[in-house]
Amino acid sequence: MIRLIATDLDGTIVDAKGRCSQVTVKAIERAKKMGIKYAICSGRPLPGVLALVDDWGLGPLADYIIGSNGGEVLETATGKKVESYTMEPDLIKEICDLYEPLGAVATLYGEGRTLYVDKITETGIAMAKRVVMDPVEADIRAMLTHPEIKEMMIVDPDNMANIEAFCQAHPDPRYIGFKTAKDLFEFNHPLLAKDVGVRILVTMMGITPDEVIAFGDTTNDVDMLKYVKYGIAMANGTQDAKDVAYAVTCSVDDDGFAHYLNEHLINGEIR
Repeated sequence: MIRLIATDLDGTIVDAKGRCSQVTVKAIERAKKMGIKYAICSGRPLPGVLALVDDWGLGPLADYIIGSNGGEVLETATGKKVESYTMEPDLIKEICDLYEPLGAVATLYGEGRTLYVDKITETGIAMAKRVVMDPVEADIRAMLTHPEIKEMMIVDPDNMANIEAFCQAHPDPRYIGFKTAKDLFEFNHPLLAKDVGVRILVTMMGITPDEVIAFGDTTNDVDMLKYVKYGIAMANGTQDAKDVAYAVTCSVDDDGFAHYLNEHLINGEIR
């Protein structure tokens, strides 16, 4: 019996234009009528999700919101929040010093839809538009005064392979780095991944991973897809997500999430 549905946002149920379809919303509503809980599981921090969740039509539906790649968990009904695995400011500054000469642009999330960036670039403007954020140029190093759950960097898509190769060639036990979109590369604590947030929910709900179905599209979803029994990857997703998936559904543009649930979720069971 499925007790929890967890979905990534961008590239999974939110398309490249920042839209979540009504087909998706209705599929979640149908599942909730079966008594199944719903959790958003995003790389975005909680304020970034909360600023947009009603625009997507998901506000009344989300029982839980997992933000920052598993680093924050919010129970929406009670406001209870759990945080885990942060990075110190000096470490983030080191990462900036290492990757900015390679063309990466450091960022920090602000309140609501504000995204602080070390400099405004065409790639950054396009990325911010896609994720419905407002870019504001700022001195990121000066703003780093307390621990952060992650550091997100904007990368020109043509330069992404170089950034990935550099990260693989220069591992550091204090953090991990990974691509989360065609123009985004992120860093967080080596023990932090989306499965951490889902594990917290499994414990809170008193259920098992066999009672969870999760949907994702890229590298930062892999651990979540591996952890649950039913990890579903999107056709538009990266190969590493597809390789660990229980199944692959059609693309976000074809409402792959809703298509899979409507076809396979029968009376609370995956068939």
